[in-house]
Amino acid sequence: MFKKIFTLIISIVLLSSINANTVRACSLTCDFSEYTATNAAIRSAVMPGWGQRWNEQKTKGWIVFGVFAATVFGTFYYLNKSEGDYRSYERLGARNSSYYDDYERDLNTSRIFGVLAVATWVYAVVDAYLVADKKSQEYVSNKFNVDVYGRDGVMVTYKTRFSI
Repeated sequence: MFKKIFTLIISIVLLSSINANTVRACSLTCDFSEYTATNAAIRSAVMPGWGQRWNEQKTKGWIVFGVFAATVFGTFYYLNKSEGDYRSYERLGARNSSYYDDYERDLNTSRIFGVLAVATWVYAVVDAYLVADKKSQEYVSNKFNVDVYGRDGVMVTYKTRFSI
């Protein structure tokens, strides 16, 4: 299920970044250096927290990445543990064994962690997109600004964004 959701979101993000000028002779060109909401969302789709970092939210990016990593680890840990419990249950062969209860509990815990991992991942993509969209609108409207201070002088500001 996780693979299907991941594939669907990646496909939607990639298809939303394609416009008529991008597709030529069956080739796809994507520019990820420009500061856009789509680029931030793609970064978070690749690795949760990267889009927040792209939006200059370092702490939020580390928190999102940490929560995602912990939930993915918990998913696989409890899934592996439930498989071990089920093998012990089969080996013992007793119908009312506590191993089967352990198996069910660990499997359910694994599913909960999996849902939390997917929810964190979706949150990261949506949050990165919305924050970047808001920032890019501010960036465009405030790129070049001239302030006149009466007879005291003029202040000219120019804002640009670059990535390393």
